[in-house]
Amino acid sequence: MKFTKKEIVIIVIITLLTVLEALSIDLYLPAFKSIADFFETEQGKVQITVSIFLAGFAVGQLLWGPLSDRFGRKIPILISMLIYTLVSFLVVRATTIEQVWVYRFLQAFSGSAGVVISRAVVTDVFDRKRTTSVFTILAVAYGVAPILAPSIGNLLVKYGNWQNTFIVMGVMGAAIIPMVLFGLPETRSKENITKKKPMHERTVLGSYLHVVRNRQFLVYTLIGAMVYCGLLTYISNSPFLLMEKGGFSGTQYGIIYAVNAIGMMIATYSINFFMKRITVAQIVKYASLAVLIVSIALGIAIWADMSNTVILVLLFLYMMPIGMIFPTTTDLALEPFHNDSGTASAIFGFTQLALTFVVSGIVGLVQNNSAMPMSVALIVCALIGYIYSVTYKKEV
Repeated sequence: MKFTKKEIVIIVIITLLTVLEALSIDLYLPAFKSIADFFETEQGKVQITVSIFLAGFAVGQLLWGPLSDRFGRKIPILISMLIYTLVSFLVVRATTIEQVWVYRFLQAFSGSAGVVISRAVVTDVFDRKRTTSVFTILAVAYGVAPILAPSIGNLLVKYGNWQNTFIVMGVMGAAIIPMVLFGLPETRSKENITKKKPMHERTVLGSYLHVVRNRQFLVYTLIGAMVYCGLLTYISNSPFLLMEKGGFSGTQYGIIYAVNAIGMMIATYSINFFMKRITVAQIVKYASLAVLIVSIALGIAIWADMSNTVILVLLFLYMMPIGMIFPTTTDLALEPFHNDSGTASAIFGFTQLALTFVVSGIVGLVQNNSAMPMSVALIVCALIGYIYSVTYKKEV
């Protein structure tokens, strides 16, 4: 797939905006103990900052998406990145863990603009034949971030302090601002910005209702959300599964995490190969089936207390089809929209995070010092996603 120089610049910028969320989460994970020691609190209160970040990220998308539809893509991104940069530096000055909670919410709330608007930019700039390829690029980059960020964060803490991780976040935000200012054109045309919509679509609520009434959007949003729930449930429970139960060291855990992420990226990159032979909707269906099969196998392996080797192989196989579902469901969910692509992107992202928050909360409540609640959640999420993928027939 060939892109012009201007398109390549746009892809680079929206890629950086997209990975900012993952970097903002994974970069400071190795600093949890240092943060707890600094504020003289337990690590549980530090872990709350992750949940608060996800909540801020979910809520923020509901604002920035409609704003980008109404006022264009560029100005909301610039405003949000200014806020993100400022708040990232403010974390360094925090004197209590509760202040960190507030700053993390604001950091996520502002940073969410980059992710939600980037998806809308893709639908603005690229024709239908190339949107899946661009979403694939974004997904691959999103997979690289969790591999590199913990290692970088570990070095920042080891040779400095926990504040360095947030300084780096602030620097990243500051670096993105001039790139957006001078490198990203306003991709939403003036005609679309000033165009009068039907009365029922002029308000934010009207735009939301217009989007959620589209069956294709709902189906592929839910499929993507179910897979996202499964992935985040696995990630949040992976330290217990692999380190406490599996006996792996922190270094070994990092290597396993990286290998799984690489597997997911390889599968994501293979989408272009499969698109030459089957439709994008068929890719979603077959990948959803693969996730379900592997989830069931993983549940059986955990229940039967099989060897670590079996568990690791199944985890790798679980990650691969997920890498194929993320970009394809994003593409299909946003396909019906052009004028409301920002709003659609906002609801798409919010649904993923909101359902993940609910599922992870349930898993946490029923946690019984075993990996079975996690495995059951993975199976249920995979089953719901697969049912939607086979019962909905996309119109050609």
